[in-house]
Amino acid sequence: MKKIAVLLFFLLLSTTAFAAYQVGDVVSNFSWTDNTGTSHTIYDLIDAEKAIVFFWGGAG
Repeated sequence: MKKIAVLLFFLLLSTTAFAAYQVGDVVSNFSWTDNTGTSHTIYDLIDAEKAIVFFWGGAG
C-alpha cells in the first residue's frame, strides 16, 4: 500500500509540474550536469540552436 501511495504522490507531482508552463512561455535560465559531468544551461543551448528535449522519470 505504501508503494501505491508513493507512486500516486509522484504522479500527482509530475502532472502539476508539467502544467506549470504552456507552449511559448519564457522559462528562467537553469543549469544541469549531464551523465558525463558536462555542465549545460538552457540559454546556451538555445543560442547554439540546439533542440532541447527533457525526459522526466524513468523505466520501472
